[in-house]
Amino acid sequence: SRELATIGMQINQKLETLPAQVLSPPKILGKDRKPLEIQKHQYWSYTVDSKIENGKQLVSWAVVVFASKETVPLNQISTFISQLVKTSQDTGLDVRNTQPPIQYAAATSDIKRTLEDACSAASKQAKASAQLLVCVLPSSSSALYGEIKRVALTVVGVQTQCVRSHNARGAHRTKLLSMIALKINVKLGGASLSLSPKDRPCMDIPTMVVSADVSHNTEARNMSVAAIVSSVDLQACRFQGTVMQHPQRLEYIENYDAIIRQCLRAFYAATRQKPQRIMYYRDGVNDSQMDAVKRLELQAIYKGCSLIEPGYRPKVTMVIARKRHSTRFVLQQQSADEMQNCVAGTVVKDAITSPSIYSFFAASHSSIHGVTKAPYYLVMHDDSSFDPQELRQLTYNLSFTYPIAMRTATMPASLYYAHRLSGAGRLQLSRPFNELPRFRSPEKAAEEKEKAGSKNRKKKKRQAEPEVHLVPVHKNIEGTMYFM
Repeated sequence: SRELATIGMQINQKLETLPAQVLSPPKILGKDRKPLEIQKHQYWSYTVDSKIENGKQLVSWAVVVFASKETVPLNQISTFISQLVKTSQDTGLDVRNTQPPIQYAAATSDIKRTLEDACSAASKQAKASAQLLVCVLPSSSSALYGEIKRVALTVVGVQTQCVRSHNARGAHRTKLLSMIALKINVKLGGASLSLSPKDRPCMDIPTMVVSADVSHNTEARNMSVAAIVSSVDLQACRFQGTVMQHPQRLEYIENYDAIIRQCLRAFYAATRQKPQRIMYYRDGVNDSQMDAVKRLELQAIYKGCSLIEPGYRPKVTMVIARKRHSTRFVLQQQSADEMQNCVAGTVVKDAITSPSIYSFFAASHSSIHGVTKAPYYLVMHDDSSFDPQELRQLTYNLSFTYPIAMRTATMPASLYYAHRLSGAGRLQLSRPFNELPRFRSPEKAAEEKEKAGSKNRKKKKRQAEPEVHLVPVHKNIEGTMYFM
């Protein structure tokens, strides 16, 4: 343009050409360790012959329809449930009760009483505690959805699967039913698939995968929500999560040492092994906060390990993942004007990456619409001195383990878990924020008690340091992947 020309600036009309690498897809295993066929580096399906790896048993469950029988007729709900049961069984779930009780309730009804009544009906029919409630909601019901999740997670203590009414009464697509079945299985404690041992580079010794995400809610007095998830198996398929809330816009996570100690205890309880390596994928850190997050959170991780046992120091690798950038990649064809999306597994590791920190772009999937946006990964710390190729391959392979889809995710699955958990954390609040219990390590609590000499000094100290609150869930669903 003339304006740019006046200041001596010109824009090249040709896109920059960069060297790239395409990683090979891993071998993913279903039931009985049978490999699943991957198409186009990113798609697969579950069939009668290739089922999910660990399908759980569903015995005690019920359906609650938050609409009238005129709006959502009983025969349509019955048909939907029958097809859902069939798809679930074909996928690999062991659905013992194929005709759960169906109840109707008004959207304005008492949610606690409605869910408790549905649990009682499920328990009475199956002679066992309710495992799941399928809730059919009006098409536009975000407030109702949030209230159902809050009551189920914090008061009643039951897993829920919400379905929009138009999906329940319309044409029942196999893909939609399969996704619902996968979500139910994960919430019940099952696993969809796993990576073969040779496709878990950097995990040749007991390894715990940890991911964290901090989101900021400007509508709630600039409150920050920190979500941390950690693996509880050697295959990095099952995860447990913790949510904390700060009343300040903090990018780093306070009291991270105590959370890491909880993660280590959960890993040991499930595997009877202490992790010798921690793979830490961190989401959502900008340039100005990157050094502080690295310093404070790495220090907290090492301190959390020492709280388990003095001298215990597993090797830590910290990778920051960024999605908010403007870089896009397309595959150039023979004609310079002909472009198409990069194939899944495309990695760019030179020319446009950081000159001071090892980093790379990795496109784990090829977009259906628009141009593929590859996350940008920065390796901030690596005690294990991994071969860069192995670290890139592991990052790509972990995107195959997202359990509620039949295609690769854009990032390692654990980063998606942390993102989903930070959203679910806002729905878990059963009390006002200022009434939540403060979350501190026992060491910090003892130190405060010892040093506090008067009520005034205690009050000043509490005001000086940021408040960190643990957001609780019901004991019945602690340690589960309820956030899926």
